[in-house]
Amino acid sequence: MKITAVVLSVFFCASAFGQLTPQQVLAKAAAYHDPNNEWPTLKATFHFTETRPEGEASRSTMELNNELTYMKVDRGGKESYEITADSAKVLSGDKDPARGLRLRNYFLYLWGLPMKLYDEGTPFDSKVTTAEVDGITCDVIRVVYEKDTWYFSIDQKTGRMVQYKFYQDEATGKGEVITLEDEITVRGITIPQKRNWYTLPEMKYLGTDILSRVE
Repeated sequence: MKITAVVLSVFFCASAFGQLTPQQVLAKAAAYHDPNNEWPTLKATFHFTETRPEGEASRSTMELNNELTYMKVDRGGKESYEITADSAKVLSGDKDPARGLRLRNYFLYLWGLPMKLYDEGTPFDSKVTTAEVDGITCDVIRVVYEKDTWYFSIDQKTGRMVQYKFYQDEATGKGEVITLEDEITVRGITIPQKRNWYTLPEMKYLGTDILSRVE
């Protein structure tokens, strides 16, 4: 069932009567990125490259079956894992299964945003703020995890995810910011194609993740 019209109606009504909630902003982002709620059952293979200012690019594949909580990830033949639920098996490389679980969580979270914010127990701050990101007025959702705090900037007009950042320690401003460029659409899901990473507060460039295709 398409949710876009219903979500936008709720969103603009909420805007007219006062402060938006994080859940309302997230619903608008989901209406843009996954209007038919395909992510929970997505079966697809992601091909992406992680580039860094110094060093060789890392090419990876990530085979997903979200309905079966299954992932097979191969990082250019250097290490590969097969993960089902919370059980991981090392297919190649000299790492341990815990490494496979960490990679699963990392890749699922970043490539699955903003849908992953629907995970049970996501610790939202109740207040939505606004910010200008590259000339775009955004609603900003704050999520306070145990070890870091994340900010997600969502275009007020379209619901497109524009940027996110996280702090290990907000008091010192230490963290990273990720800007998003271009998009790939698969099974009706619109996924940011390029993630550019910078340190905070220095804004030192760390690298770019590029999604070449999804099958």
